[in-house]
Amino acid sequence: MHDTETRPFFVTSEFLVYVLLLMGLGITAGSSASVDARFFWEWATLATIAYMLSRGFAKSGSRSRSWDPREDLDTNRDRRS
Repeated sequence: MHDTETRPFFVTSEFLVYVLLLMGLGITAGSSASVDARFFWEWATLATIAYMLSRGFAKSGSRSRSWDPREDLDTNRDRRS
């Protein structure tokens, strides 16, 4: 069982689907008269929100394996008795 599921964003399937969706939407908006700029930006915004939520849910409750400099801070050093 892996309790550290956190991965960089660019190796996730969510990111690949997000990029492909934006590329397809951009190509369609550029080549079709029925898709205007407003439609493109509305759907691009919705896709961005959905991607951010999916990454947030994927990372919630998991610990990162990378080094965090905050773990090495000495919080008692500056306190005066």
